Amino acid sequence: MQKKLIFVLILLFTVSVNYAEDDEGISIYKIWGVGDNPDSSEIYIDPSTPVIYVGLVNNDPYQRNVRVTASYEENDFESAILPLSPNTHYEKIVEIRLEFDEVGEHDVDISLIDENGKEVDSEQITVNVVSPIDVKNVTCQDSYVFDSNKNLEVVNSNWFTVTLESNYRAQTDYEVKTWISVVSTDYDDDTNEDIENEDIYYNGKDDLKVVYVSYRSEKEVSFDIPKITADNDEFKIQVHTEIMGLHDYTNDLEETEMVKDTGIISYNYKKTAKTYQFPIHVASYSLFNNINGSNSEMVNDYYQSSKIYDKTIENALNAKFESKNVLPRAYVEDDPYLSFLKVNLENRYDDDQTATVIIESSSGCMSKKTINIDENDADTLYIPFISRLVDDGEFNIIVYSNKYYIYNSEEDVDIDPKIVSPVQIYNISYPVDSSAALPSSNSGCVFVGKNYTMNVTLKNNYNRTLTGKLYVGDHYDEDNSYESGVFETTEPITFKLSPKEKNTYSIDLKFNREVNGLIEVVVDTNGAAVDEDDDIAGYSTMVHFDAYNILDIRKVWYNNTILPKIATINEKGGLFLNYPLAGFNNSCAVSFESMVSEDITYKMWVEVYDSNGNLKATSDKKNVLVNAKSTSGNLKTADFDIFFEEGFIGYTLFHAVPLTDFEDVDIFYTEGSGTVSKDINPLAPVGRYSSIDLLSAIPTSTNKVTEVVAPINIDDMVYTENNLNVVISSGLSSIYPVNLTYFYKITISNDNKIMYKSPTYKDIIHSTESKPLKIKLGDVDGETYDIVFEVEIPDFAMESGTYHSMILKKYLTIANNQEIITQEENSESETYVEPKTEEENTGENSDLENQSATEEENRGIIGNILDTVSSIASNIPIIRNFVY
Repeated sequence: MQKKLIFVLILLFTVSVNYAEDDEGISIYKIWGVGDNPDSSEIYIDPSTPVIYVGLVNNDPYQRNVRVTASYEENDFESAILPLSPNTHYEKIVEIRLEFDEVGEHDVDISLIDENGKEVDSEQITVNVVSPIDVKNVTCQDSYVFDSNKNLEVVNSNWFTVTLESNYRAQTDYEVKTWISVVSTDYDDDTNEDIENEDIYYNGKDDLKVVYVSYRSEKEVSFDIPKITADNDEFKIQVHTEIMGLHDYTNDLEETEMVKDTGIISYNYKKTAKTYQFPIHVASYSLFNNINGSNSEMVNDYYQSSKIYDKTIENALNAKFESKNVLPRAYVEDDPYLSFLKVNLENRYDDDQTATVIIESSSGCMSKKTINIDENDADTLYIPFISRLVDDGEFNIIVYSNKYYIYNSEEDVDIDPKIVSPVQIYNISYPVDSSAALPSSNSGCVFVGKNYTMNVTLKNNYNRTLTGKLYVGDHYDEDNSYESGVFETTEPITFKLSPKEKNTYSIDLKFNREVNGLIEVVVDTNGAAVDEDDDIAGYSTMVHFDAYNILDIRKVWYNNTILPKIATINEKGGLFLNYPLAGFNNSCAVSFESMVSEDITYKMWVEVYDSNGNLKATSDKKNVLVNAKSTSGNLKTADFDIFFEEGFIGYTLFHAVPLTDFEDVDIFYTEGSGTVSKDINPLAPVGRYSSIDLLSAIPTSTNKVTEVVAPINIDDMVYTENNLNVVISSGLSSIYPVNLTYFYKITISNDNKIMYKSPTYKDIIHSTESKPLKIKLGDVDGETYDIVFEVEIPDFAMESGTYHSMILKKYLTIANNQEIITQEENSESETYVEPKTEEENTGENSDLENQSATEEENRGIIGNILDTVSSIASNIPIIRNFVY
């Protein structure tokens, strides 16, 4: 609103004023309003007489000509020149008539300018523009007022009566333009200046009324307001008045009092806040997840009308007692699902009310319910909350008991629906092999390596046709998965099911290892609701499978007729035990029994590995026919010959691969005793310290270490930089407890033709001793040579009372001064030697032998080789180049 400024400067009269002392120059003496005490610091004006007075005085001894300027709220005024007579005994009072358009305080700057344009005096004053009309009361024409709080009014109508009162500042009758606005309890600004604010529920300026208010009287005026929709069920009425172009508004009730004190009149202005409430109040709400008598009928109606079948819901509806935490349940990603809100309502009004409650999700799903509530009473309403997963619990709650006041608030709840697959597994037909020992209708009972079919029946419980994939997953619990290759299955099967349709699908299964556990059958329906926290895609169920090996391996052991000497007894005697030994053919025996009712041919063999996982020896592979399982038992034993070049500690591994019917099956077992069937729950928790006796009450197997006996080992036989380095040590598998006499020799061949064979040398090695041996070779001419280092330990094995020597060999192939092949890797040994004579072969030791040993220790093996083969060395390049 444009503000207007009208200044009328009237020289009223000249009065004689007495001063205690004279000042120099011209000045503003005093500024006051009509009816104000000139000694008061406050200046009030009203619309009838919008006037202030400015008193000017000239203290100079000559006439001064001045102008008065006034400015406020970006408006300026400058008067004509006013002559001020000399001498302080004369005062001029200048009247300034102002016109404001808003009630309230306004700052006005008054300046005194002399004829030279110089400001000689100025004052800034605050003018309080007051309204001659008070808003005495505002009340709804159909309301309830609390006895405890007269300024809290429950409204039940859209008609309001406003009482205007001509207050003590009024000087005449007034024509008043008036209107009302409805605002939130937090809003205090002028609705005319803030039209778009969401806290303004209704601005009634366009519905204003003009009333005549007589001097010192009251006037009632009625207003009807439109429908109010707000997220707060309390509000305020803002009353606007406009008198002679002067606008005022208030959110409160007003009262102006006149106060007389020792002949001085003043005014007190009081304001009283008043609040209006909707009839129905939402005291609280919460998510309700149970099914009981309060909502069971609504649950039943929802599932019947939506044509969704859910066994859990059906059971809950048929239960005699309350079913807790059943809801909500979501089925399809973009479709609505059902939950409930428990809403506690209060009727504030002094009459019965019919309340309507509407719940609308952020995606537009809506439910509506009404309830009758007695006067000044409270009640609880259970209302369906239908929403979608995308809503994330956000909704609007709308409550009203009449068409005038509607509570509409945006809310949210922490909702976590259970994800339920709309396509369920209706039935699973487990594959059970006819030969299975313990068939069960609740789990699959099959054999490793055989193809089976599992039939899965799916049912569409939803109200429209759904498609998806059916497959076997790799989890056996929520957090763990099978290794790749444990079992094989078909590619995912595509299904398409109309509402309520059932169909059976066949899934091929083949287990490549024994399994006693769960596998998952997964139904991944297109568009189905998804649990983001679930690692398993789609809906899955776990089914138990027992997959047995077709061959029950009972025992793997060594069954030798020739035995190694484990210890020396009284120097001449020895302790001989049944251990596998190096340098001889060993017999590894395996006993087993078929678990199936058919004859099966297997390819069987034995492998032996050292403790580092290196393959040390393999038996020949043989085909073995294993007869079908019978009630009388058909335990069978097979023997496998296997040769060890050296001693070591490791494991014996038996392999049995069926040649027909069963595919990709390698049944293996280590040396030791296998399991024996016992009548026990296969899922029973057992362990070394379980309450079940391991050795007698449950199947037990023992995996033994294989110790291949050899008291001496040829270690680290390598060729580097024209040197052949060998280390001979006392035992790798076990340390022999006393010293041993042994013999050794070297053979060199080219293209399977022996080019050189050294004499046999004798030496003694002590327990835990290692002896290095270095043989120097010259440059090689490009030929390839095979070197065999052979060690003999006399009388170290016994068969049927007859002693046998243990022969250990180490092989190496070299060419172009580089090692090509180490045919057998041995641990470390090194020694110096003496030739073996006929006397040495008989066990005799002489001074000559000692002398010879000392001599050979100095010269080394190569010296002896050169002495022996000097006549033919020129024909063998590798020998010719041996270092001297």
